[in-house]
Amino acid sequence: MLGFATDYAGESASVEEMYRTLSDISEAGFSHIHWTHEWSGDYTYSIYEMIQIREWMDALGLKSKGLHATEGSNRRNIQGKYSHRWSEQDRRDYTSENDLNRLAGVDLIKNRIDLAAALGSSEIVLHMQLPYLQFKESETFKEKYYSQVCKSFDEIEAYSKARKVRVCLENLLGTPNRYQVEQFDLLFKRYDADFLGFCFDTGHGNITGDYSFELLERYLDRLFSVHLSDNHGLRSQDCWNVDSEMTKCDEHLIPFEGSLDWERFAEIVARSPYEMPIVLEVSNKGRDNKSYLAACLEAGNRITESILSFRKN
Repeated sequence: MLGFATDYAGESASVEEMYRTLSDISEAGFSHIHWTHEWSGDYTYSIYEMIQIREWMDALGLKSKGLHATEGSNRRNIQGKYSHRWSEQDRRDYTSENDLNRLAGVDLIKNRIDLAAALGSSEIVLHMQLPYLQFKESETFKEKYYSQVCKSFDEIEAYSKARKVRVCLENLLGTPNRYQVEQFDLLFKRYDADFLGFCFDTGHGNITGDYSFELLERYLDRLFSVHLSDNHGLRSQDCWNVDSEMTKCDEHLIPFEGSLDWERFAEIVARSPYEMPIVLEVSNKGRDNKSYLAACLEAGNRITESILSFRKN
């Protein structure tokens, strides 16, 4: 078993192209998809789109291993997105200080929970960008921020549990680990593992801390989702000051093409409650599609075998 993110070659608004993407993933030998289309922005899926995607999956023999939810309007081109928030209100943002806008963000997450349930998935992955520089400047701001987040999660929890879909918060690019530790410690203390889990992104972990697997080891008991890709780590400390340079560090290479220690990763995951399959979240930047998918399958199977071997021992 092996999962694969659906935006590996980019996203398309073409229905036919979305089907071809799933078909290529299936033909390559993957058993599961991690639906990532519209992972950023305020797009809402219709029930008919949910039915269409599920019909494609069934026809192609694919199952779902989670999906990537969205935190609201697209912030990818805004300098300071990793360290600041609320300079201008983003639409449908579940962390917003504007309660009506925040509730619109709650509805957006519920839409992704509905999509996960329709696809037969038991978790969604969610980003929560931390305005950590503003946290440093104002304790009042930080308290208000987390107050809004908890209001949103309080309103999502029962909805999530009723549909048996867990929300997994992802470790993020562009946020130093010490602020992420504060975030996860606070939220995992407040919410149980049936509702709130952890998604470990290997690429992000290789960039944001001195030790790639710091957050993975700390929150191992909450590990229910993974995004696997490789890179060469933080290129320069200057990247913390320029979002576009930080983003370039997150190369989304096939595992074993960067600097991550995949044997160490497998040994750690083997000690967790994580249920297979693992999910590759990589990006094909111009390579032949068929051979690229074959290389991904080989790398993913290699990691899977390593995890299972450690679990036997």
